[in-house]
Amino acid sequence: MRYLVAHSVRGRLRVRYPVRWLKSRRDALEARLRAVPGVRTVAGSARTGSVRIEYDPFQIAEQGLIDELEAMAPGLASAPARRAGAGETEAKLDVQRAPLLRLIGSTAVLAAACLPVPGSVLAGLILASDLPALLRATVALGRRRLDGDVLEASTLVLLVTRGNYVASALLTWLRSVGEYIVAKTVVTTRRSLYDLVADPDQTVLRIRGRSRQLVRVAALDIGDIIAIDAGCQLPVDGMVVGGEALVNQQTVTGEALPVERRSDDRVFAATVVEHGHLQVRVDRVGLDTAVGQIVRTIETAAAEKSDIQRLAERLADREVARTLILAALGAGFSRSLDAGTAILVADYGLAARVGIPTAIVTSIQRASAVGILIKGPRALENLARVNTVVFDKTGTLTSGTPRVTRVVSYVRTLTEHDLVRLAAAAESEFRHPVARAILRLAAEQRARIPTPSSTTESVGLGVEVDVEAMRLLLGSHRFMESRGVDLDAARAEEAAAHAVGASPTFVAVDGRLAGIFVLEDELRAEARSAVRALRARRMQNVIMLSGDHAEPSRVIAESLGLRHHYADLLPEDKARLIEELKGEGRVVAMVGDGVNDALALETADVGIAVPGGAPVATEVADVVLLHGGLDRVVVALDLARAAIAGVRRTLQIASQANLAVVGLASFGLASPVTSILLSHGSTVAAAIAMAARPGGGRVETRKTKKRRNKNVR
Repeated sequence: MRYLVAHSVRGRLRVRYPVRWLKSRRDALEARLRAVPGVRTVAGSARTGSVRIEYDPFQIAEQGLIDELEAMAPGLASAPARRAGAGETEAKLDVQRAPLLRLIGSTAVLAAACLPVPGSVLAGLILASDLPALLRATVALGRRRLDGDVLEASTLVLLVTRGNYVASALLTWLRSVGEYIVAKTVVTTRRSLYDLVADPDQTVLRIRGRSRQLVRVAALDIGDIIAIDAGCQLPVDGMVVGGEALVNQQTVTGEALPVERRSDDRVFAATVVEHGHLQVRVDRVGLDTAVGQIVRTIETAAAEKSDIQRLAERLADREVARTLILAALGAGFSRSLDAGTAILVADYGLAARVGIPTAIVTSIQRASAVGILIKGPRALENLARVNTVVFDKTGTLTSGTPRVTRVVSYVRTLTEHDLVRLAAAAESEFRHPVARAILRLAAEQRARIPTPSSTTESVGLGVEVDVEAMRLLLGSHRFMESRGVDLDAARAEEAAAHAVGASPTFVAVDGRLAGIFVLEDELRAEARSAVRALRARRMQNVIMLSGDHAEPSRVIAESLGLRHHYADLLPEDKARLIEELKGEGRVVAMVGDGVNDALALETADVGIAVPGGAPVATEVADVVLLHGGLDRVVVALDLARAAIAGVRRTLQIASQANLAVVGLASFGLASPVTSILLSHGSTVAAAIAMAARPGGGRVETRKTKKRRNKNVR
């Protein structure tokens, strides 16, 4: 089975497999890898298809680990794919169909309870409508556990036994309404995520020879040719085969201005043609697109339970014994079994199962509506707890589109133009900001870029290539020193660059300094306001990290008013610093965009990838910003905190309602129906209000208008 090495540093390797292949073989692969001497930990993700391996580099080399993967491949490929079991199928139905069926059934039973229907018939219908809960209670009793399922089933059976059919039917109906709200919220969130890739009702003009036909996006096949006009969002990843256009690619590349696209250029789903016309060959569609891969991860995680929900459910289970004691005392005090039954209704189980997931999933949906993709409930919870924000400098606090302002040659046989085309050859396979700046300069000079015969990258430092019978080094001061290149000739230019906050990139040929590129990057317009907004939210610290030289980093940090900034950092240095912050008890969010940020993004409590981040950065990040500036970091924090505040409000409502039920029932002032309406009714009403609140709220979104025309509808 083919795999891709997505990221590697000393002691850590991340490989990516096809998602469907890994989903059925993850356990076997992890078990075999853990048996390899020197492997410390293995963590596979069936959602992203990636496997992270941490190993002892003194026991096994990276190449040795790759050899082990190669040796495992035939055995894993021949292993039968695990079919979805009944439990998995039921879990899927529980989100989409079963809650609706239970709601319909319980509504019919509640209506029947208000009509003159024989008691025995009503009793059977009520118990049948809540059969799943009764089965869960039976399982819990079989395991000698007294939990919320047992309490709910006992209350229902007691109500039915005493002939209180309206109360028991109402109890079942409110529970089914709550379950339906959660399921509906999850499904709505998934649909809103799919809409980020392509409108499900969108049609495009497919071209086959001389035939042109409007078809739905879902009907497109790999290799189809489609036509896209100005004002329309691209629904696929593909290659331009005809036409020219300006395309807004900020969601994928982070470039704020539209870029020109013509034949043989790549285009991506969720980007917008702002001017012109394109014919595009379909390479990937739907969830297989670059944006779709992120969406796939989130929509899978949306149905997972959050840590706060798990905790609330455990606490609700612990309250069962106390509820039973209170019910007994209340019944004795009021001398009424109905009072005891009313108190039994006062539990926190429904708030944990309905109120919490509704608040969490609804917040994920609202975040996606403003271009913020939060990868699941746990990421949202951690984001709400963040008290320290760490920014990468290049491409995050700065625009990420530096310009080459000066080129100096130190070798008579190489002109500045020669340095540009050779450097462009070295960077031709890369997308990081320095590479884009040099390639942009080469395009402006119409330079003929040679093809390198070999390329070796040192992440965060530089690149080494063989080109035109020369060994070319291109990179930072540290990179050149590590290769033994004397930089004395460039000392004056380097100092001058640092003085104005610019970054020098050196070129060496066959071990000797050949030239220097001076690159200047502008601070993002919203960087200062974002830092001020974070401080206004009582962050313990806002920190800047950079792999750049200390002097230009200092200039940027001082312009932002940042007291804590660190420079000359390798990727592992950034990760180590974040580990130190976490060791101090901080909850750290790392904001970055590049390959050299991936390790830090993964190490942080919350990794946030800015628009246009490298694929490995968006893969390991917990939050992905599709568009907008650094203000979206602040918006994400606000949304997460609002979600947790919503959870607290729900629990507070449930707590107050339950206290009221216990107090009123103890004095015989609350019947079972009243108690059910106070306890369960208030929780369900709060969940409905939470789910019904319009998305976006106080957040202003920038949405591109999509013009409907003859090609895209």
